[in-house]
Amino acid sequence: MKSLTDIPSEYKCHLNFYRMIWGDLACKHCSRKGILFRKNYEYCPHCKRKFSVKSNTTLFKFCNLTYRQIYALVWCWQHKCSIGKIKNILGLSYPTITLWLRRFRKALPKVKNILDGNTEVDGSFFGRRKFRSQKLVIGAINPKTKQIRLKIIPKRSRKQAGQFIAQTIKVGSAVLTDGFTGYNELPLLGYKWDTCDHSTGFFGPTNHIENLWSVIKRTLRYIYRDLTFNLKDLELILKEYENRYNNPNLFYDEDNYLKTACSEFFR
Repeated sequence: MKSLTDIPSEYKCHLNFYRMIWGDLACKHCSRKGILFRKNYEYCPHCKRKFSVKSNTTLFKFCNLTYRQIYALVWCWQHKCSIGKIKNILGLSYPTITLWLRRFRKALPKVKNILDGNTEVDGSFFGRRKFRSQKLVIGAINPKTKQIRLKIIPKRSRKQAGQFIAQTIKVGSAVLTDGFTGYNELPLLGYKWDTCDHSTGFFGPTNHIENLWSVIKRTLRYIYRDLTFNLKDLELILKEYENRYNNPNLFYDEDNYLKTACSEFFR
């Protein structure tokens, strides 16, 4: 849907959700069509059974949201709406919205792709320095395919950088980094290596990864205001951005995400 006004009525959202989970509008028990859709459940006049499609998914099993609210909330999340804006649109509380954002991210598939070709690697801190509550994230991006990998590491060291690159980048690829000496052994590991000195203001070979950090942090400031998100959620936020770049189809349409999310935790 292009906008929130395109979200259909509650009844149509209910039908669409049921069809998305079960494949058609037939009864899941007797496989006969003609089931009746009520506000909080479905009823089959043939086998006389009452059931709820939400209860068959882990993600929405105990959900009190209406089907239209589910679609609207997923749409807002996919379009990076701020928590304040979502609150005004749906009338939900801040804790409820934060909880659902965490659940949506958790239901995303785990990214395991290996990057190939020219790949930029860099690290960045997330959180507030003055409260000493920062976490270091190392990331890699292929400028051509826009595929990325992100990971939280305890500290910036040769070992951590080497392990990340070995696990996420194909041997033989060209790796572009800053002047951190921990990357010096990359040629010995079978990688082509090029570097630039950020201390002199030269960022050329790593422009794309630097832009990635800027995009993520700017979005988080807009959604959470001044990076006040819980750092415990950082791993899930990184998982979301890996999917936004590596599986963008999940963020083009609500059904694309819901099918994947419910199949991950379904039955």
